[in-house]
Amino acid sequence: MLKTLFSKIIALSVFFMLIIFLGLYFIVLFQDNKKEYYLNVQSELLQTKYQTSYKYFKIMSSDIFEMYSKNKKLIKLFSQAKDADTNTQDLLRKKMHTLVYKNYTRLTGMGISQVHFHLPNNTSFLRMYSPSNYGDDLKNIRASVVKTNRTLLPQEGFEVCRFMSGARFVYPVFGVNNQHIGSVEISFSTEKLLESIQDDFVYDSHVLISKNILEKALSEEEINKNFTKSWEIPNYYVDSNIHNRLGHIDLYQVLKKEAHHDKAITNDIINGIDRKKPFTISTQYNYQNILLSYLPLSNIDNIQNISYIVSYTESDYLSNLQTEENYTKIIYSVVMTLLALFSIYVIYAQEKLKLLALYDTLTKLPNRTLFTIEFENEIARALRYKTSLAVFFLDLDGFKAVNDTYGHDVGDKLLQNVSQTFLSQVRQSDIVARLGGDEFVILLTDIKDSDETLRIAQKIIDVINEPIIINQQELYVGASIGIALFPDHAKDSETLMKYADNVMYQSKENGKNQVTLYKNKDIL
Repeated sequence: MLKTLFSKIIALSVFFMLIIFLGLYFIVLFQDNKKEYYLNVQSELLQTKYQTSYKYFKIMSSDIFEMYSKNKKLIKLFSQAKDADTNTQDLLRKKMHTLVYKNYTRLTGMGISQVHFHLPNNTSFLRMYSPSNYGDDLKNIRASVVKTNRTLLPQEGFEVCRFMSGARFVYPVFGVNNQHIGSVEISFSTEKLLESIQDDFVYDSHVLISKNILEKALSEEEINKNFTKSWEIPNYYVDSNIHNRLGHIDLYQVLKKEAHHDKAITNDIINGIDRKKPFTISTQYNYQNILLSYLPLSNIDNIQNISYIVSYTESDYLSNLQTEENYTKIIYSVVMTLLALFSIYVIYAQEKLKLLALYDTLTKLPNRTLFTIEFENEIARALRYKTSLAVFFLDLDGFKAVNDTYGHDVGDKLLQNVSQTFLSQVRQSDIVARLGGDEFVILLTDIKDSDETLRIAQKIIDVINEPIIINQQELYVGASIGIALFPDHAKDSETLMKYADNVMYQSKENGKNQVTLYKNKDIL
């Protein structure tokens, strides 16, 4: 019974361990899905914030262009520059600079990084880059300018050039009689873009620029001076000047050092790259959850990705998700453990009730109910395999005298001792039961013949006749045994029990302490 109970408890424990493991797995999976959803939302919010800022810059540049295109004096000067000689162009450039400069200082305060006028032949005419400087220090005319002059359509987007990266808006300029006289380029630096999407939760922000783009625009010396290799994405560089001017806590450098020890961050970024969509991953710094958001920016004249705006942002929501996941795991584990313990208790209680219902509480032997069930099962088995059974009906001789003389406690111990004696004299496949008082029954399975049965019965009597020491007292009892055989004497349990019971009384009448085998019905 204990072996069966232990097996059930082990099986139940394994089952609940599996349930707990699967439950924790699905909790983590569910929380990871929520986390991934939040990261996607974060990327979309950042993209929306950038698009809003970009739209603002676009509207601002459009307004500035309208201001220039309606300035008749400026348009007149610019129109003359198209066919003028070099000296005349220098004079016109100075006059245009004086005219544009009046508003340029105000525009730089609004985020304008440069205003650049180009001639229809794609040459630079006037570049307003700082209040104290005018003229062109740009050696290569950008493709966006060429495209605008060729198609006479505005061009807009993000572009990288020498020492500068940012949003650019290029508009064709027309003079009198709708004659094309050149183009004007209005630019906003990436620094302004970064500032426009920052908030109080941003720890760090920077821009990553494609190595291929930089190598086309700058020399190796210029790249090494103004850019550093990114630890986040291979073949991309960080614009050090912009990063330093923003004055953050430089979390970029902190995570760069940690990435050398923890490759998971780097691998997540590399594996998560989508060249056309923003993406966000998370990491931890000083026990705080940090979002690393990557916003791809496309070139002005094509859809090729050339840069990323990167923002490191604190996330209380991810921290709350982590706390929620931890508490959910704990609560789930506690509830399932309590349920497992309750289930084990129920099994134990069932086994205990079964023990009380089917086993004798004193000797722990099967009682009459369980023996009847087992007897029926053994008869069915004997019929199937054509084997024989023997049922012993035993009654102790002299037990009442011991009980009256030494008390019930000694009598109970004597019954326990005798029960173990019976068990020791039969096989494990045989059944020993206590019917009540000092009456016992033994069912022998797969017997060969009646002689074997009589030998076993006599051996039981011989062992019982030996002195039994209880509380330092030598006690003597005997046993009267009646035997009935299946299928020789009967083929049902009730009749066999009745036959064995009757011949047991015959053993007592014949002097006790002996064995009687049922022979015919005349004695009934």
